Amino acid sequence: LDDTQYTQESAALPGSTIGKHVRHVLDHFALLFAALASAQSASNNLQHPLGPVDYAHRERSPLTESTVDGGQCSIGRAIAIVEQLRERETAIPSFITVSDTLPGGTTASFLSTVDRELWFCIHHMIHHNAIIASLMFELGLNPPTEFAYAPSTIKLAHDLAK
Repeated sequence: LDDTQYTQESAALPGSTIGKHVRHVLDHFALLFAALASAQSASNNLQHPLGPVDYAHRERSPLTESTVDGGQCSIGRAIAIVEQLRERETAIPSFITVSDTLPGGTTASFLSTVDRELWFCIHHMIHHNAIIASLMFELGLNPPTEFAYAPSTIKLAHDLAK
C-alpha cells in the first residue's frame, strides 16, 4: 500500500479513503487513552467516574490520514499504549463518562466502564476495517482474510470448518 492508494478517494463512497478510516478509528482509541492517561488515581467509582470522553470531538490528525508512514506511526503509538495498559491492568479505573452527539445535534452523556469503551473501540475498528477492505478491493488489493470480521464470526467459521 502506498500513499497514493492510502489517500485515493473511493468511487463507491465519495470522500472516503483508507487513510481517513484509519485515522477515524485511531481517533476513538486516542480519546479513551487520553482519559486514562489523565487519571489521577485508580480508585474511581460511580460518584467520580473518569472522563468525560467526547467521541464527537476528535483530533482528526492530518498526518495519520495522509501518509502510510503517518498511519503506521499512529498505529504503533496505539499498540504501545495498549501494552502499557496490559502492564498496569489492576490500576486501570473502572468507570468513565462518555458523550457523543445524537441525531438532531444534541449531546448526551452516559456512564460506562473502561472495559466496555475499549470493546466499543475494537468493534468500531472492525466495522471500519470492513469498509477499508472494500476500499482495498476497489483498488485491486487483497486485505487479509479475517481483517474485517468480528472475533465471534471468525470463531464460528473455524468451528464450522471442523
